Formats: sequence, C-alpha cells, structure tokens
Amino acid sequence: MTALRTAVALLALLATVAMPVSSQDLSVYRTAPSAAQLPLTPALRATSNEALQASIYEFVELKHATHQAHWNVVGQNFYSLHELLGDIYAQIDGYIDLAAERKRALGVAADARPGAVAQNAGLPEFPAGLLNDYDVPRIFSERFYTVTQRVQQRIQDTSDDMVTQDLLIGINHDLEKQLWMLRALQRGGDGTR
Repeated sequence: MTALRTAVALLALLATVAMPVSSQDLSVYRTAPSAAQLPLTPALRATSNEALQASIYEFVELKHATHQAHWNVVGQNFYSLHELLGDIYAQIDGYIDLAAERKRALGVAADARPGAVAQNAGLPEFPAGLLNDYDVPRIFSERFYTVTQRVQQRIQDTSDDMVTQDLLIGINHDLEKQLWMLRALQRGGDGTR
C-alpha cells in the first residue's frame, strides 16, 4: 500500500511540472542566451561566426564530394583511393562538428542545409558519374588547396578570438596534410603531370 501511495504522489507531482506539449514545442525554451553568458564582444562573435559558417559550408561540400568520389573512383588505383577518400571524409565530418559546436558556443545556429551549402560553398560543381583514378588526386588537390587558402585567411581574421583561431589552425593543419597526400598521388609525385 505504501508503494502505491508513493507512486500516486509521484504522478501527482509530475502532473504539476510544466512540460512541453510535444517534443517539437520549443516555446518553453529561451531562443537565445543572454549576452552576459556568451564569450567575446558582439563584433568579435560576428567575425568568428562568419568565419566558422563559411568554413562549415566548404567542409560539408568537401565531405560530400569526397564521399561521391569514394563510391565512384575507377581504375588501377581504385582500392588505395577508395580507402584514402573514406578516411578523408570521416575526418571532415569531425571538422564540421567542431566548427558547428563553436558557433553554438558563440550563441548562433550552424547551417549545413544542402541548399545553403550548394549556394554558399563557392567551390566548382563536382563532376558526376565515374571518376578515373588518375583524375581524382588532381580534382581534390585543387579543392583542398582552395579551402586551405580560405581557412588561412579566416585564421588571420579571427586573431582576436583565440579559441576559434586555434580550432581553425588545427583543422587547416589536417587539411594541408590531406592536400599533401593528394598531391603525392598525382603523376610526377610533386603535383606535376
């Protein structure tokens, strides 16, 4: 009988707690943290958020392009490129997550919607269909070089936000390593044909 009374009392208590009507009812949550709870000044946050968002668009595009090539590379070097591209797109996933979580820490939403990525990544359209193994390192070297140069500029732009700058430095280190590996696979070994 005591267990029954305890259960009834617990249910009565739970009924008094304000709960969202459904898991989709977000009205009970604050939409934005107060400025006192956010790091940096509004101007520095804006600069960092712009740098992070631009990077997210590029990283998502790189991930999708890398995955596309992973599936569709053909030729004598299929296996080694298939494995390398698999490793690369798994790593890029981590960069996307790091940049998005930093944006959230700075108080704004991250955007990786497919349409927004296609519109804002600023990279050439990726070729459709099967990809010859001898073309893949060149295609990706060009893409990775473009992104590393852009991230390098963002590193400079975020010099007053050491956390964001450090995050971008770490990511760019990895991207440049991947670029080196892709260049090494090109004919001539040094990126020349």
